Amino acid sequence: MPSPFPFVRVLAGLAAVLVAVAGVLVYNTLRFTPPPAASLNAPAALVVPVPDSAVSHLQQALRWRTVSAADTAQVDTAQFAGLRRLLRRAYPRLHRQLTGYLVGGRTLVYHWQGQDTALAPAVLLAHQDVVPVEAATLAQWHVSPFAGTVRDGYVWGRGVTDNKANLIAICEATEALLAQGLRPRRPVYLVFGHDEEVGGLRGAARVARWLQARHRRAAYVLDEGGFVTRERVPGLVGRPVALIGTAEKGYLTVELSAALPGGHSSLPASMTALELVGGALAQLRAQPFPAGFTPAMQAFAAHVGPHLPFGQRLAFANQWLLEPLILRAYSRKPGGNAAVRTTVVPTIFRSGVQANVVPTTAAVLLNLRLLPGMNSTQALQQLRARLSDQRLQLRPVGFVSEPGPTSADSARSYRRLESLVHHLVPGVISTPFLMTGITDARHFTGLTPNVYRFSMMTDPQGLHGVDERLSLASYRQCITFYASLLAATP
Repeated sequence: MPSPFPFVRVLAGLAAVLVAVAGVLVYNTLRFTPPPAASLNAPAALVVPVPDSAVSHLQQALRWRTVSAADTAQVDTAQFAGLRRLLRRAYPRLHRQLTGYLVGGRTLVYHWQGQDTALAPAVLLAHQDVVPVEAATLAQWHVSPFAGTVRDGYVWGRGVTDNKANLIAICEATEALLAQGLRPRRPVYLVFGHDEEVGGLRGAARVARWLQARHRRAAYVLDEGGFVTRERVPGLVGRPVALIGTAEKGYLTVELSAALPGGHSSLPASMTALELVGGALAQLRAQPFPAGFTPAMQAFAAHVGPHLPFGQRLAFANQWLLEPLILRAYSRKPGGNAAVRTTVVPTIFRSGVQANVVPTTAAVLLNLRLLPGMNSTQALQQLRARLSDQRLQLRPVGFVSEPGPTSADSARSYRRLESLVHHLVPGVISTPFLMTGITDARHFTGLTPNVYRFSMMTDPQGLHGVDERLSLASYRQCITFYASLLAATP
């Protein structure tokens, strides 16, 4: 009869290993602390009077329907001209004392000469253009989307969060500083693009090339992107978290199509072009790109992880063992999934002309947001490898934006920005993070390694959707933030 002792020894050994691993996990968790807070002195938060006219100016800006379109023939240029007239009328000092340029027909650039012209300039970005309002959603809005309504402590309207609040806040801050006779230490460029929502190729991209030819480098670039949230970081709901974008995903649109014989709907073939494309779409959605942590998300985990409840903190403190579980948890929600993988989503389907005609062609546009580390060529190759039917065609359409570099959160300009956020929002947790959308900032990565994406807003609502709105408190804080930043120009 075999002795039970070897089996007991094996169990004892396994128990000892499990206890050791558990000890390591707990030890790592207890040692898991956030990076040191910025040691630089915070720029003084200026006391900037915010007159009633500041709100009125934002309301008026929202009434100009500055909708951009990839087809420039569809753009109502009179709306952009009206917004320019508003800016000239509302901000006379800005237009008198700063040098203005018009780039690409509608992008506005203002150069503010600094006290020390030898210093590299700072570049602040915002954009004039907005996305259209879907006609089918008009009845769902509680206010008219282009009325600039103030209601319940919010400013409502298409483009208020993306991105006219930033644009008008920058102008209000600049006008206030000029009224006080203040001048930034380093030169500043204010760049207000006109086609950010369709790629920024005619506006911000041209400005970036012009600045490179003129200056070759910039101290830092700040654009829209992250914001302060009390709602969107699981485990920290109720506590302010400032999401400072240090990287952004790439952008690629591809057309998936097929052509098969069509004809009369009373005599359908066993497979139609529409069914073939639909099946391929389901196939692609069922095979997502692999998940992984990019440098920006690793930094996010390092800054936010130590503040989470113990179970989540343990996971982030021990990624060497638990990363697959973390990625699985991220993948369950749209926001988390977008942060850890290249995403693919159908946006436009094209097929058919009449109910009794089987279409000969079908096509769907797929929009990809590329995780840093994956370029458009690699993404296309992986998509093609997932398609088993040779009758399917896949081709890129429109503009392509490759994922850009990640800006270091150790840079002096980041630390100054972080310090200012901490000064304005007591108790805030600031963190780098990965922007899942694209911004005009990506055109400026050749000017400086210090490119950041952050708005001093708290939980803006309705971005690109119904009832887009921003609290008046957030708007006023944006003005204070830009005034303080411009006065300090780190």
